[in-house]
Amino acid sequence: MEIANKNSEIYYREELHSIKEEVTSLRNEFSRFLQRANQQHIEEMVEEMRKSFMRPMVDYLCEDASDRMHTRMTADCGMRDFCEKAFRELLHETAGLVGRGRIEAETIKLYRDRLEELKKESKNSNCSKCFSEATNLFEKQVKLMHSLQIYEEKDEEDKKIDISEIEPEKLVTEVCEPIANRQRLLMLKALSGESKTFSELSKLTGLRGGNLLFHLQKLLETGMILQRNERGDYIITRKGYSTLQGLSRIYSEIENE
Repeated sequence: MEIANKNSEIYYREELHSIKEEVTSLRNEFSRFLQRANQQHIEEMVEEMRKSFMRPMVDYLCEDASDRMHTRMTADCGMRDFCEKAFRELLHETAGLVGRGRIEAETIKLYRDRLEELKKESKNSNCSKCFSEATNLFEKQVKLMHSLQIYEEKDEEDKKIDISEIEPEKLVTEVCEPIANRQRLLMLKALSGESKTFSELSKLTGLRGGNLLFHLQKLLETGMILQRNERGDYIITRKGYSTLQGLSRIYSEIENE
């Protein structure tokens, strides 16, 4: 009888443990579902905001192009009206690209080629001023596209970097120090795949309480990560992800040498 009771107790313990594991699994699945749902909702809101923001931006770019070409082109030129119309139409087209989302490098190249073709048709020395103004406006639009993260040069990674522009103090404080620690780099890498809770990061790094909070604060203060709310999970920022990409490129180049 005693053996039977013990066997029964063991059985129920195993069953209870199995149920706990199932509940934990379901809870984790539900948590991941909520994260995906929240992320999708956030992305939809951002997309809606982007559309609402882009229309006035395109209108401004068109108005700015028309105004600057009208006021800054050579006044005493018989081709002024023709050129102003051609430049205005081209710049209005390129301004319209901003509202379309992702822009391919080939598209920008086509418009650069069109500007060059127009330049070849120039008749006198005064044309350089007008072409310079049109080109500057076009490149200003391209720079905005890049800032909005809807356009990236194909060979951007191969462009020569001006080392003289590096600010050592800022670079060390905002980039080098935050990632110059194994645990922080480990957390940043983990967050590049999905959001993590405080407990998950603690388990990942082996850090507890104040020690973990100290390292998280370093990443938060330098904009590498964000916390969804006061007690929410942690997510990587664009700066944090770009930093990881940069580290990966550096490591790859060093390994290949």
